[in-house]
Amino acid sequence: MKIKNLLLSIIDQVNREGAFRNIFITHNALGIFSIHSHISSRSNKPKVEYSSKEAAQKSAQAMSQKLGVHFSVYKCAFCDGWHIGKNAQNKIVQPERVIKPQLPHIQNSYYEQLKNIGIVDFDAVLGKGIRGRTLSSHPWFLPRLKEAGIKNIIDLRTHDTSSKYENLVIETGMLFHHFEMDSKRTNDRVIIDELPELFKLLDKGSFFISCAMGLHRTDIALSIYYVFHPKVPEEFIPTLKGHRVNGKLRLDDIARRLNSLYRNLTEEDYNLLSLPKDYENEFMKRKKLLFKANSIFSS
Repeated sequence: MKIKNLLLSIIDQVNREGAFRNIFITHNALGIFSIHSHISSRSNKPKVEYSSKEAAQKSAQAMSQKLGVHFSVYKCAFCDGWHIGKNAQNKIVQPERVIKPQLPHIQNSYYEQLKNIGIVDFDAVLGKGIRGRTLSSHPWFLPRLKEAGIKNIIDLRTHDTSSKYENLVIETGMLFHHFEMDSKRTNDRVIIDELPELFKLLDKGSFFISCAMGLHRTDIALSIYYVFHPKVPEEFIPTLKGHRVNGKLRLDDIARRLNSLYRNLTEEDYNLLSLPKDYENEFMKRKKLLFKANSIFSS
């Protein structure tokens, strides 16, 4: 560490707006003395070095616009350059159409007709269909669904399924569709390959979508539909009924699956799903809206 760089780094911190708070209250400014202000703790390699404050600020601004998080710049005490740092508590309000993160109230005729017949964990899926616990052990509900106008039964179970339920659905006069869905066991490629067909069914409506309990896997499937299908209006945020635990929203398994699917999309997948090549911003935005809207509920 050169004395010159250390002094310039200290001067940079002292001359900042809110310097007193950063130094004596939050102690954020003291981070300049840590080697991790120069070496990335994740890669253990030197951070990107900018030759001037202006160059660092230009890059930080571009990153802020892309990721929706404020990035600041600081003079490094360990080298001659400037680095970029993230302040996770300082979010940027994007100058674009603002969608209020709240769950929509949409009229659903299927829900109104069937809400009192006794299906466990029953709920509406926007204005398109209904959800609940699998009817494989309660097939007497199937004729009631058909009478209400339901045409498609979507089963998301994996190993806990059989052809018996499929046959009962077909005998009742509805179509049966099976898609493997869970948070991590099912291979991403298996799920991605089936998404065009799943999205097509959900777009059409008149469906009953379910898993073993009608909760977690159904939440994951509807989250994938919302986040990876730009045809769905941003304000049509699905309710994550199965992830409300003790008054809080548990998101880890949904986030894990969404992120894993996104990382494994190929160019062909982008084409099949009609996703633009620069979908990253929309992906991040929809995840944020989905999680934020569902975090507000009555326990």
